[in-house]
Parts: sequence; C-alpha cells; structure tokens
Amino acid sequence: MTGSVTRTITYGPKNPGFSALLSFIFAGLGQTYNGQLSRGFLVLAGTLLGILGFAPAGAAIWLYGACDAYITARKMNEGKVPYRESSIIAVVLFAAIWVAGLLLLSAAPG
Repeated sequence: MTGSVTRTITYGPKNPGFSALLSFIFAGLGQTYNGQLSRGFLVLAGTLLGILGFAPAGAAIWLYGACDAYITARKMNEGKVPYRESSIIAVVLFAAIWVAGLLLLSAAPG
C-alpha cells in the first residue's frame, strides 16, 4: 500500500497590534516584522523625506506605515496575503539602524 505523505508547515500567526506598535515606534519596523523588509525601508525613507520636506506629510506617512503593518499582519493571518516569515536578525538590524541614525542626529553640531 503506497500513500503520499503531505507535510504541512504551520507558522505562528502575526500579531497585528504588535506589528502596528513596532511601526509606530520605528517607522517601517512593523513591515520588517511582517517579513517585508523592502517595504519597511520604503516607509522609513518616505517618513524621513516627508519630515525633512514637510513635517505633516512625514507624520502622515509614519501613521500610514503603522496602519499598513496592522492590516498586512491581519491579512497574512487570514490567508489573504502570502505569509512571510520574519527574520529576527532583520528586525534587530532595522531597529539598530534607527537608533544609530537618532544618535548621529543628536550628536550633529548645530
């Protein structure tokens, strides 16, 4: 008797609230937690460029990023968006880049 073995890989669900919180604290970090590193950098770049050019635009992009992180995590859990495994290394490095940038800005003369 021959049969096929099907392996199902089950991932833990994403936490939409945690994802939104990460992106609210550090713009783009929620996207990185969701496994969307490129999208995280786009949210970060948009936020920074917006803040440098026109603060309300930067704030709007930042808030959009938090909402996007929440919605994407929820849709991943519902199977509406392909699930992406998040890398703890990517999340930590992304946060470290944020902290390093803040330290450089605070140390800049002027």
